[in-house]
Amino acid sequence: MVASVRNRYIRLVVIAYGVLAMLWILLSDSLLSLLADADTMRLLSTYKGGVFVLITTVMLYFSLRAVPAAEPSPAAGLLENWAERVGHVRIAPWLGYLFAMLLALAVLGLRQQLPISVYQRPMLIMFMFPIILSALLGGMGPGLLATALTVAGVDWLARPHFHSSAAEPFTTLQWGFLALCGAAVSLFSGMLRQLARRNETHRNLLEAVVAGTPDAIFVKDRQGRYLMVNAAAARMVGRTVSAIIGEDDRALFDAASAAELMTLDDAIMRDGKLHTHEEFLRLQDGSELVFQVSKGPVFDADGQVVGLFGISRDISHNKQAEQTLLRREQQLARVLEGSDQGYWDWNIQTDDFQVSQRWKEMLGYPPDSGDITRQVWLGLIHPEDYPQVEAALQRHLAGQTPAYEMEMRCRSQAGGWRWILSRGRVVELDGQGRPLMMSGTHTDITEHKIYALAQKEAAIVFDSSYEGIMVVSPSGLMTKVNAAFTRITGYSEEEAIGRSPAILSSGQHGPAFYQELWSMVRQHDFWRGEIWNRRKSGDLYAELLSISVVRDQFGQIQHYIGIFSDITQLKAHEAELNRIANFDPLTGVPNRRLLSDRLEQALIRSRRSGKPCAVCFLDLDGFKAVNDLHGHEAGDQLLIAVTERLKSVLRADDTLARLGGDEFVLLLCGLEGNDECIPVLDRVLSAVRQEVSLAAASISTSASVGVTLYPLDDADADTLLRHADQAMYQAKTSGKNRYQLFDPESDRKAQLHRRTLESLELALQQQQFLLYYQPKVDLGSGRIIGVEALIRWQHPERGLLAPAAFLPTLQGSELETAFGRWVLDEGVAQAARWQAQGLDMAISINVSANYLLHADFYPHLQQALQRYPQLPPARLELEVLESAALADMDQALAVLQQCRALGVHFALDDFGTGYSSLTYLRKLPLDTLKIDQSFVSGMLEDVDDLGIVASVIQLADVFQRQVIAEGVETMAHGAVLLQMGCRLVQGYGIARPMPAAELEGWCRQWQLQGLWRQLGDGPVI
Repeated sequence: MVASVRNRYIRLVVIAYGVLAMLWILLSDSLLSLLADADTMRLLSTYKGGVFVLITTVMLYFSLRAVPAAEPSPAAGLLENWAERVGHVRIAPWLGYLFAMLLALAVLGLRQQLPISVYQRPMLIMFMFPIILSALLGGMGPGLLATALTVAGVDWLARPHFHSSAAEPFTTLQWGFLALCGAAVSLFSGMLRQLARRNETHRNLLEAVVAGTPDAIFVKDRQGRYLMVNAAAARMVGRTVSAIIGEDDRALFDAASAAELMTLDDAIMRDGKLHTHEEFLRLQDGSELVFQVSKGPVFDADGQVVGLFGISRDISHNKQAEQTLLRREQQLARVLEGSDQGYWDWNIQTDDFQVSQRWKEMLGYPPDSGDITRQVWLGLIHPEDYPQVEAALQRHLAGQTPAYEMEMRCRSQAGGWRWILSRGRVVELDGQGRPLMMSGTHTDITEHKIYALAQKEAAIVFDSSYEGIMVVSPSGLMTKVNAAFTRITGYSEEEAIGRSPAILSSGQHGPAFYQELWSMVRQHDFWRGEIWNRRKSGDLYAELLSISVVRDQFGQIQHYIGIFSDITQLKAHEAELNRIANFDPLTGVPNRRLLSDRLEQALIRSRRSGKPCAVCFLDLDGFKAVNDLHGHEAGDQLLIAVTERLKSVLRADDTLARLGGDEFVLLLCGLEGNDECIPVLDRVLSAVRQEVSLAAASISTSASVGVTLYPLDDADADTLLRHADQAMYQAKTSGKNRYQLFDPESDRKAQLHRRTLESLELALQQQQFLLYYQPKVDLGSGRIIGVEALIRWQHPERGLLAPAAFLPTLQGSELETAFGRWVLDEGVAQAARWQAQGLDMAISINVSANYLLHADFYPHLQQALQRYPQLPPARLELEVLESAALADMDQALAVLQQCRALGVHFALDDFGTGYSSLTYLRKLPLDTLKIDQSFVSGMLEDVDDLGIVASVIQLADVFQRQVIAEGVETMAHGAVLLQMGCRLVQGYGIARPMPAAELEGWCRQWQLQGLWRQLGDGPVI
């Protein structure tokens, strides 16, 4: 900005000088050429040049003195003009007069040299130049002097003189106007210089104020550029004055502050009024400042806003102090509010009493309620507490106590009483040491008093409660028990404290029960339920227990509260009521009511699991005749006996219910298939058929059972019972002692199965079964090592039937055991007959899984061997299926070991078709492994079968067991097996099963043919 002012001034002076010089040269030369001859022109030119040099030298001197300063005052450029700058120049008065005189004389001399008469052509305008220049540079005095000299000189040069009567009036008038104009210019110049001096004085005063004030003062133009700032403003923003002039707010403040300032300044200039406000600004270096600002518009001569002025005071420190004070006041308020205390001040000498807002709120008074005087406060104290309060207060004022403290009851605005803890002390003494000021606090302790009273009452309740109570710590140890706890459990307080409640555990509840219990406690902080515990004496008792969690204000568990009552008698009474309501009083099984509930639950489980369930309606055959013949007491005993037998044959999840009379319902749940109920029904019929010995007589009866399967019969519970009842009547009409399925297709299968079993039982009784024997040989030596007994059915209509036609029907039925006994007896008897005939032949007998694990198996085997003492037990080998050995490993191992003690050998049949464990294989007392025929028959074509056979042979070798391959269809199979190390074989390639009578002839033929000798030419593996 400074540079631009100086440059403009310099440009102005140079241009003025150039124009003046050019005009001087052109006009003066043109004038001389018109008015003078050549000789005179040369003289005049020389004179003209001297005058020009004199005039320009003087003007140049004053112009250079008026150049603006390098650092002008803040008001520079607004309060000064060129004339004022010239007026600032201080020159000696005589030098001004001398300049005026010389300049006037020079101009007069120049006019005199012109060859034109002054009177004829006065050219008075040229005499205004010395007058104006003298007045401008010297003031009024030199101007008047130049005026007087030029007026007198022109009059003196003119002939006739302008003042004479001979002069023309027009010429005299021009001469008079010259004098008038010169005087006017001189007077105006003097006034202008006086005004400049006055302005200079004002400017100096303004500069002193602007420069000396600590407040920032600035002026902006309409575009927001700074035209003037003082040093204080520059210091506030950390800049120099020269760096600020010409810039706007964006050069000083950050973008947000600058934009806000420029918007505000623009609004002030549009409003045209003075505004005072606070501004929060941020410098570009991040510093934050707060200013108290007064801003207003700057108007030009026409009243138009051309800029804005402002005065700013930095109040950042004041604001910081205010904020610090405010924070401290807020902190103090928070402390008081956080402590929930009201405070009071008492001027003891004036009795002026002041209380806080919280003091009023404690007693229910609104904050804007009237002043609380000391008399009002004392009037609020409970009459019973007032004497103690007054006495404590006086003791402290007398210096007898270091502080005043008293608990009292004060009346609230609502009329109730609040417990208040009042504390205080004397905080100021007067000059004589007398108490002057006393301050203190009031704390509402009503809740504390209530809590203390509640604790006292709780202690009374705790000690006198008829229910047992125990307090358990978070670590699980009892910390407190009441007298009822000792009465119920038998443990004294000393015995219980510090120990876990687990000392009461009865063992009746599994881990899942306690996990669920504590899960509910953790989720809901509460649990309530019934539990069985054990007293110190060892007696079990039932208790109704509730567990509650007590937490502190932070949510941390403080302790657990257990409250319980002894409900053993109640449980016994409840059980009796439940038995009466849900169970048959005669047999003890569920009645119709409980059956309905269990049936509904069974249907729900069936729908969820997809497994069928069976509803069986059972009715005893001929029960009315038993009652009529033997009496109702015998009938009741029969019902009880039948009930016990039915329960013994049912599974654990099944339900047996009595509807009344001789009607029962069996609910079979979780069946894997519809046919799984058939073995159960067979056992049921068998159990009912067993003879019942009563005191009066032995009674035999049977049952008719109707069965319906859900969801095959997709009906509700009542409908299912009706369907089962209908099926039961069908069984009655079909001959009794049978079961009838409600579904026609299932009923057909069940009836077929039942009839097949009946046929098998009849065939067994009629001796329609016989044993065939298949030889087993050693291919290495050709020796016959024994035979395997295989059952056949000599059906009277269908001829000789293989085992596959009837054995599957026996599986799972009680008839399976009868067949097992017959085969064992027949096989042992045949071996004994061969032994007596001199044919030493070992015999292998197949034993089913059910028969092997039957309790009667070992005694029956022992009896069979004892009947034939001449038969060595070692000649008997029992073949068990792999599945039979693994069904119940422990029981199977025990049976096999018992039989092994008799000298009997064991072979594991169909090895490789099950899921044998090598550990089990090592444990079982086996002598031989039989490779299943499914692998042997296909090993010549199937590499996998061949590999399995080889693996079994190697496994038998590892476990030092004999191995025999069954299903050897050709001697080619035998050759391969022999090469693999398996010498013992049996199968159609050796011999088909045959009656016992044909075995001796086959043995001789086998020896004569010697087929095993040709195996050396068999295929090579």
